[in-house]
Amino acid sequence: MPLYSYKCPSCGNTDDVLKPIALLDRAEPCYACQTPMERQVSAPRIVADYAGYECPISGAWIEGRKAHRENLARTGCRVLEPGETNASHRRAADSLEKLSDSMAETAAEFVETLPTRKREQLISELDHGVDVSFTRQGV
Repeated sequence: MPLYSYKCPSCGNTDDVLKPIALLDRAEPCYACQTPMERQVSAPRIVADYAGYECPISGAWIEGRKAHRENLARTGCRVLEPGETNASHRRAADSLEKLSDSMAETAAEFVETLPTRKREQLISELDHGVDVSFTRQGV
């Protein structure tokens, strides 16, 4: 259904009205003063095409609606509903935080099993600025 723009000749209020073409000639009263409004010439609504992006699954460059639909079908994916992206990011952040806590706990348990001399050496190196990073192996 087309969207038509109207302006009141009396008070200057404007309104956009969604109505079928069959009712195009029906007068639209101003919502403020009830005077019949005049239809205005306005630019048509244009639906832009999807901007290009790299598929996170295949790495292929996807550009345009048709390529987007084909890529969704090919990869078995779907467009996320509103709010799903934020929920997904929250779950990923929670998961990362749990992993970080678990790694810190495991590292602390490992340090407790070290002989006293090695533990003291590790503490001394950390105090003097040795950088430590975790790496995952053999998952």
